[in-house]
Amino acid sequence: MSILIYGLNLLVLAGLVWWLWKQDWNQQLRAFFFPALLLKLACGLLIGVLSFYVFDKGDTQLYYKRALLMTEMAQEQGVGTYLRYLFFNDPVGTPLEGLQRPFYESAWNMPRLLSVPMLLTNGNYYLSSLYLSLFSFAGLWFFVNAMSRYFTATTIPAVVAFLLFPSVVYWSSGVLKESVLMGGMGLLLGSSLYLLFGKLRRKPVLYLFLFVLGLYLIWLVKYFVAVALVLMLALVLLLKIIFYNPKLARLHWLPKLLVLLFLFSGIAFLGTQLNPNLHLEVLPDVVYLNYQTSLIASQGKPRIDFPFLEPTYLSFALHSQLAFIGMLFRPFIWEVYNVRTFAAALENTVLLLLTFGFLRDLFEEGRVKWRHGYLLTAVLVFVFVMGVLLAYSMPNLGTLSRYRVVVLPFVVYLLLLCKTNSSLLSYLLPICQRQQEEDEPTQIAAD
Repeated sequence: MSILIYGLNLLVLAGLVWWLWKQDWNQQLRAFFFPALLLKLACGLLIGVLSFYVFDKGDTQLYYKRALLMTEMAQEQGVGTYLRYLFFNDPVGTPLEGLQRPFYESAWNMPRLLSVPMLLTNGNYYLSSLYLSLFSFAGLWFFVNAMSRYFTATTIPAVVAFLLFPSVVYWSSGVLKESVLMGGMGLLLGSSLYLLFGKLRRKPVLYLFLFVLGLYLIWLVKYFVAVALVLMLALVLLLKIIFYNPKLARLHWLPKLLVLLFLFSGIAFLGTQLNPNLHLEVLPDVVYLNYQTSLIASQGKPRIDFPFLEPTYLSFALHSQLAFIGMLFRPFIWEVYNVRTFAAALENTVLLLLTFGFLRDLFEEGRVKWRHGYLLTAVLVFVFVMGVLLAYSMPNLGTLSRYRVVVLPFVVYLLLLCKTNSSLLSYLLPICQRQQEEDEPTQIAAD
């Protein structure tokens, strides 16, 4: 029976891969499809092997065990009961009623999603891991293709940042929330680019559907990221309409800035009302409580310490630079104490070198003009604010290296756009050299 299950699911997976490969993708990207996909699938399997046979712990085990309860419920109480629970998160009358409290607890959303491939694979962890890794890859591949279509000269940086950068690939694979998060983010942002720059007559319903689907999946696993991404997209639209509209070009920048602040503040306030933890009056306390809880759990481990941090917006603002630097570059190489921290420190050293290259070009070449400055501004705001909040909420460097994947690929992408770093990249990936000969060289800016 297990051989039949393996065979059928591997055939389904192969069919999905073949269908994905046959879509109308950018020809410049096709050389990366199978290497990036195989790397993603392998990382998902590796997470399971390390969790079950080396460390014997991890969130992936928790999600798997909870999803098993749901598959057992489907087998014992019928598909109807399972579907009611899956779509409405209603455990009343099921064995989960006594376990899932409160009913809206987001920690149960990931097992709910995982239970779908678990039913298809008869509870097989590794086959389910392949399905989730494939979804994560498909979403990011869709996004990278959209970026390649509209910012052709930045194709290779996008591939490296979102599909090949080590920790991004590893932590967005397998049975983890980040697999759903990054796959959903790819659908959300990719469809946003098509809707923003493409002609709405071409598949608008499909792109709107992918937008909503991506947003919903992100909301299920990490609601605060969903809110942050929507606010980023809202900022993109407001900046484009107010500052990049030819009809408003003659207006002074100050009233336009005031209008922007007024409108964005209103949208941001509405976003904070979507979850009690995001309400402005309690947000500092929620973040500070998460910080204190993580500190207690991180005794004796590398972490970001804020000894004078207080649960106030002013205190968060004063510590924000330290938080962002710690999120991006720590652990440093001298903080290594095991294999995992060595791998993280090695990657952070690469990030530090890329940052030096970026700053070198920035100071040597002076001010750079961006054709799509509204996109850059919105992305920078998202990266900084989300990076700072992640550092405050999860100062444990081991856990933070996983949580930061939501912002890390954007940072890597921007760093690789400068001349020094793109030249270095051409030596590491021979195909980049051919790409640079075909496209006009990029200087820190999107084409």
